[in-house]
Amino acid sequence: MVAPSKVFEPPFNRFHCASIIHSLPHHGCTQDYIWNIYRNHLCCYKYYLPLLLGPLLLHCYQLNRKRVWAIVRNYLETTSVSAIINATTYYLMCIFRRLNGRFVWAFTPFMSSTLATTLIWLASPKTVQYYTNGVMHASVETMLRQLDLVVVHSQAARTLVFMLCSALVLCWHQAYGFSNFWFIKPAKLPQDYHERSLQQRLIDGLLELRMYLGVGLGLDLLSTMMSRKTKKIDLKTTRFVVSYMGMYKLLQCLLIDKMNLKHTNLIAAFLSGSVFWFVKKIPLAIMSYGVVAASQVLWKQFCALDASKSQLLAALQCIPWTKLLIPPSLAYLVHSNVFQREIMNELAKSFIDKTCENK
Repeated sequence: MVAPSKVFEPPFNRFHCASIIHSLPHHGCTQDYIWNIYRNHLCCYKYYLPLLLGPLLLHCYQLNRKRVWAIVRNYLETTSVSAIINATTYYLMCIFRRLNGRFVWAFTPFMSSTLATTLIWLASPKTVQYYTNGVMHASVETMLRQLDLVVVHSQAARTLVFMLCSALVLCWHQAYGFSNFWFIKPAKLPQDYHERSLQQRLIDGLLELRMYLGVGLGLDLLSTMMSRKTKKIDLKTTRFVVSYMGMYKLLQCLLIDKMNLKHTNLIAAFLSGSVFWFVKKIPLAIMSYGVVAASQVLWKQFCALDASKSQLLAALQCIPWTKLLIPPSLAYLVHSNVFQREIMNELAKSFIDKTCENK
């Protein structure tokens, strides 16, 4: 089999696409496209299984027919969108090879993947959000590794960045609610919280913390079940969310007597992010996702500005940046997978390999 980076060098760059990228050499391009849609669906059904089992596990005590159908529908749509995007990427590479008479670096795979991923515009908001959470943070991490910035090598720098992201996200959540995923989502404190005794505050905090202990254990158990490499349960998710939530609630309990509610939430959100330093085996991907989530909060703050007197501001607020950024971000990951695979994290490699049956 020809190495991916070799297809741009003679004589391989003028080989027929059937001998390079088709699943079966005797397939024509369109026939292979249809076959890829089928086999990629099978791969995606297995890869995205946590997207089905995770919500069912987290909401096992609140399930009803409507919620179960919403979870299943989101799972089926996400797998279908992913399978069709992957198959279309390969099909476009075939088309561009025919148009150019050879494999061209710009079209294989970057432009092909960018154009194929524009199908995300037809997906539901939940699927778009899933791609935002999964693709954007992986592309941020890959770019950080490619540029070899200090946060890649410095735990202190990563911790500081995560603390800033934590402050942005949790303060916004306390004020307006953060609908996207974040590692913890503490309940909004009541206005009379400072009037409660320290003992009552601690009891309330422990009751809230108990839920995160169950969530962490459930996710670690699910991760172990889905992994083929080990049968030993790694409690890194449990350690992270429990430590994060525990420090946040403890700081709220201690600081509420000395400052107002807004400043209490700000300092608790910032300092609790320091668990990134203390919890072992926390990957760079966590910080990268924090950057993506914090960027979403900043964009929400920008969109909340009064644009009644500025047409330019109103126009900028209407731009669907998420749908515009997902295609080049995913294309960048696919491009890096071909040329600089070593800078990608395991999650990004797994996403590309297992959803395309590239094993």
